[in-house]
Amino acid sequence: MPIIVNKVEITDDEVYGEMQHHPANNVDSSRHQAMQTLVIKQLLLQEAIEKKFVNANVANYLRDEDIELAIESLLKQEISVPEADEQTCERYYQHNLERFIDKTTRKQLALEAVVPLIRDYLHTRSLQTGISQYIKVLAGKAKIEGFDMDRCDNPLVQ
Repeated sequence: MPIIVNKVEITDDEVYGEMQHHPANNVDSSRHQAMQTLVIKQLLLQEAIEKKFVNANVANYLRDEDIELAIESLLKQEISVPEADEQTCERYYQHNLERFIDKTTRKQLALEAVVPLIRDYLHTRSLQTGISQYIKVLAGKAKIEGFDMDRCDNPLVQ
C-alpha cells in the first residue's frame, strides 16, 4: 500500500529498499521505521523545495547526496540551537556526577576536563529536539495518507 505525502507517492518498492537500513526484531518494525524515514525525508524535501534550496523541476532527478545537502541547508536555516554557557555545563555536571567517573581510576573527573563533552552533548540533544519539533510541525501541516506520524515516538529515526 503506497504512502502519499502531499500528493507525492512513496511506493512499496521504495519502502522495501529502505528496509535494509533498518534492522529490527521483526519485519513489521523494520517496515515501519523505513516508512517513517521516507515520510520524513519527503516532508523535508518538499520544504527544501518550498524554501528554494532545491529547484522543483529537478528534484526528482537529484542524487541522494544532493537531497541530503539540501535538507541539511534547510535545517541549518530553520533550526537555531544556542551554545551552552559555563553555568549550564556546570549545572549539568552537578546533576550528573555519576556520568563523570574515570572508568580506570574510579575517580570523579574534573569539571574543566568534561566541559567540552557536556557542551557537545547538550548541543546535540538540543539540535535533535529542534529537528524533531520541526518535523512534527511539517507533518502537522501535511496531508499524509497510508502512514500515521502520530505512531512515531521519535521522528529522528535515520
